Amino acid sequence: MTLRIRFHPSVEPPPELIPFPGRTLAALLRAEGREEDGEVHCVLTDDAELAALNRRFRDRSGPTDVLTFPYDPPVDGVLGDIYVSLDRAASQAAERSEPVARETWRLFVHGALHLAGLDHDTPAAERAMRERQEAWVRRVFDGQSGPP
Repeated sequence: MTLRIRFHPSVEPPPELIPFPGRTLAALLRAEGREEDGEVHCVLTDDAELAALNRRFRDRSGPTDVLTFPYDPPVDGVLGDIYVSLDRAASQAAERSEPVARETWRLFVHGALHLAGLDHDTPAAERAMRERQEAWVRRVFDGQSGPP
């Protein structure tokens, strides 16, 4: 079974995310029930592109930090796209006093969890999703192994 993660930066990625931890993101998706073969495109971009996507697909003005586009059914083997704004990641990292790379990874994890079908539409679902998210962030940045 092959699940490929394709990293497409249109802006300079934080050095700590090179190479992009695609195997870990694929492991996350498999652990969360996305077992099918295919590709997931991870796009690192800026506020301008996220604002345009947010307006076009969600009818909301302004940028957002992450957008996930699941394809059901997959299109040409692509299961979905995850777009992350490096501008938002940098701002949120400063608020958290964390490295930009960690926040950028957090946003890709958040998007992947949405791609796997998780949501944060209730307080309980939000807590559960945040716990899963932070476990996967720690797995890359704190060297923790094993299932989150």
